[in-house]
Amino acid sequence: MSLHTPILTTPVMRDLDSVFPGENWFFYWKTSTSLWKTKLQDFPGTKIIVPLNWSFHTETGEKIDFDEVKPETNLKRLVDIAREVGKDVVFYLPLTPAPFLVNGGLPHFLARSLAQNERGMAYGVVDAEESLSKIYSFFDTRVFQAFSRFCQELGQYFSREGIPSDLWGIRCGYLAEGKFHSFIEDTSKVYDQAFERFLSNKKEERKNLGHSEELNPVEEHQYKFEFSKTIQDLYCEKAREAIGPNFEGIFDVCFLGASQSDFFKRLTGTISLTDYSRELYESLSKDIIPSSVLINQRSKRGVLGRELNDLVANSYVPSRLKEGAIEDLGFTFYSPLTFFKVYEKVDGLSSLFMNWSDISLWKYLQGNFGWSYKVVSKETFKLHQDDHPYQEFIHFFHGHDVDRTLFQFILKTLMNAGRIVLNRAGLSEEYERRLETFFLENNLNVEKVNFHTLVQNITLGDGRLIIFDGEKLPREPETLTSFWDKMISTFSLYHIPVNAEGIDYFWRTRASRANELKFEEVRRLSLYNPTSYKKKVKLKFTKNFVVYKVLDEINASVQSMPQELDVELLPDGSVVIDFGVFS
Repeated sequence: MSLHTPILTTPVMRDLDSVFPGENWFFYWKTSTSLWKTKLQDFPGTKIIVPLNWSFHTETGEKIDFDEVKPETNLKRLVDIAREVGKDVVFYLPLTPAPFLVNGGLPHFLARSLAQNERGMAYGVVDAEESLSKIYSFFDTRVFQAFSRFCQELGQYFSREGIPSDLWGIRCGYLAEGKFHSFIEDTSKVYDQAFERFLSNKKEERKNLGHSEELNPVEEHQYKFEFSKTIQDLYCEKAREAIGPNFEGIFDVCFLGASQSDFFKRLTGTISLTDYSRELYESLSKDIIPSSVLINQRSKRGVLGRELNDLVANSYVPSRLKEGAIEDLGFTFYSPLTFFKVYEKVDGLSSLFMNWSDISLWKYLQGNFGWSYKVVSKETFKLHQDDHPYQEFIHFFHGHDVDRTLFQFILKTLMNAGRIVLNRAGLSEEYERRLETFFLENNLNVEKVNFHTLVQNITLGDGRLIIFDGEKLPREPETLTSFWDKMISTFSLYHIPVNAEGIDYFWRTRASRANELKFEEVRRLSLYNPTSYKKKVKLKFTKNFVVYKVLDEINASVQSMPQELDVELLPDGSVVIDFGVFS
């Protein structure tokens, strides 16, 4: 039996020009004010994201233009026109160099010192029009002073004109080797000179405390991280302070195709849709907003465009911007399905210790659960800490990351029926003792098992804490797969594995509605075939799942059998399948 359920799809703009580069972004400086109304009213979305182009508003740095010279700088008029045609504007203010802007967004008079990446190479970014964008250093004090002046006048302009729109600060960056890198990162001469002044002050502080002024490599590495973060925080706080009540917060944006490896692939024409989609999914797993504004529209006409539309523009971005009108418009919001929250501290030293890649956790989770996990850093921990109920997730921690905050979170989660996996490698003696004291005081049974390494299983009601020694885990791939298989299977997760090489897929979930009380939740599986070959996917599921709807079949067919679906995806094919889930 073939399942076919029609659904209204999100309309595609007829005129995909450079002013709408992707994910509801609008480049106001690339068109005249006389065309704003026509373009905005033709746009299918209700939220228009408007990144601010600092350099477009000033040529000298002394005078900031909001319509006195160029009418296209009139942000108030833009907001009014948008509201007139039933749209809301959300502003993005780059707090770092922005790869989609000339000179990274700096006015020409400030574009003096090219920034360099960690390899000492000048940043090279190819934009959607296949032009080369250069990135200039934000460690120049003149840049910070001019940015501060722009923010000050921008905040006064918003207040004076009564502009009601939200404004978010964005840190622009890219993914490389599984890590997010901000474009503010720099190793140029300008950076070195600024760091030397910072380091000189630190050495003086150490001297006053009676410590040696000489630094070992680890200490210098930590100071470099601290200095870079201090400068980035200065830009963030200046914007927050100057913009005032319109300022909603700060988040990272990952620009697909912006890494150094992508740069060379794009120059040679060897970059693939798979390169882009992997960055997209990895960004979502790290709670980083992906952006495709550097990718030309030709590459986004098929599967990649659908992925960006389904997973980013109409799902993840609205959730980050706290889009309250979704339900009112008749849409149901699906959030990314998350089984695991994996903590990775980013503090300049974490790279020196064991990481989850060393023991193949990422490989295992991606192979068995797709992207149904979140990577939690020190900066995003508060966001995840406030999740309710956080007991739904399995939390992973490294011992070397455990501090007072994490230790308290582990105990609180355990006492509230939560589930934690702790790699004790690097756990300090203090927290070793405090854990043992907690077990003794609460008379907890510590079950010990040798399975490739010593594993301790501690239960407290429905709560569980598993502790293992990652340093003593054998590194053979088969052993690590066996270890994680056994560990994860003890949590009895309800899940449908997707095993199909070359297929992109993503799980989302939502609560059941009033007329769906037989379900506890509805899970949505989106399947995409970015290859030039026909692909077949067999989905086997338990009696906890029932096929609810099949949607948006594009170059795809679905055959249903008891507790099984056979999906055939032609090249550039995709399909969405909803499952009802119950205990």
